[in-house]
Amino acid sequence: MNKIVFILIILISFLNKVYSQCKVDEYVFKTGEKLTYNVYYNWGFIWVSAGSVDFLAKDTLIKNKTFWHFVSTGTSYASYDWIYKVRDKYESISKKTNLEPLYYKRKTSEGGYDVNNKYIFNKKREVIYTFTENSKTPYKKDTIKYQECIFDVLSATYFTRCIDFESIDKTKAIPIKILIDNDIVTIEVKYRGKEIIEDKQERKYNTIKFSTTVVEGSVFKAGEEINVWVSDDENKIPLLIEAKILVGSVKVYLKKKENIKYEFKSLVK
Repeated sequence: MNKIVFILIILISFLNKVYSQCKVDEYVFKTGEKLTYNVYYNWGFIWVSAGSVDFLAKDTLIKNKTFWHFVSTGTSYASYDWIYKVRDKYESISKKTNLEPLYYKRKTSEGGYDVNNKYIFNKKREVIYTFTENSKTPYKKDTIKYQECIFDVLSATYFTRCIDFESIDKTKAIPIKILIDNDIVTIEVKYRGKEIIEDKQERKYNTIKFSTTVVEGSVFKAGEEINVWVSDDENKIPLLIEAKILVGSVKVYLKKKENIKYEFKSLVK
């Protein structure tokens, strides 16, 4: 169950397509939207309800200007803490015009491994200021060259949902750029078509499916794929995520949606 919240955010952001100007024609979410997910971990033949994750979109005022303020928190359940305790929080501040990130913060504790990262994006000076530390590496200040259409994991999550999925060339993989743990990572994504899926309550949904081959590391094996299903309606809400990790499998289901912008039409009646 390593890095549950981190995995969830990255999986959702894998759908991102890089536009020439990172243009957002219309937001598919609104201020006050909150999405809550249940995380299940597979241990042998048993699926264990291990934790929850939520995403909140709200406004923040800085120097009399309004910006998006995205917040995601993740917690393992008390019954699971003795196996792997998770207490995570991610924050991102982005422009209202195009979701260009200005500020990102990650403060997480997962199985006793703590991370405290902060990024400040300065497009005018073409630099990203980074402030990072974790349980193994002492506090460090650094700078990274700014690149067009680069996102942190949270701003990428919301930018992804604003994409016109029908415009994607379905025969080609989509390269994406994202700043993760002080590195700019490029990953390819493939469109897998439309499917009807079923959740834990046996409700069925019309969805759009994508997959990506992950980068080998402390969580994933080389060559493994992550599958993501989003609602096939105007909201483009991630409904299900599946991934194999080094010590099992993870499934993430949407539990609750609040203050969504459009009527939810993905449910099969």
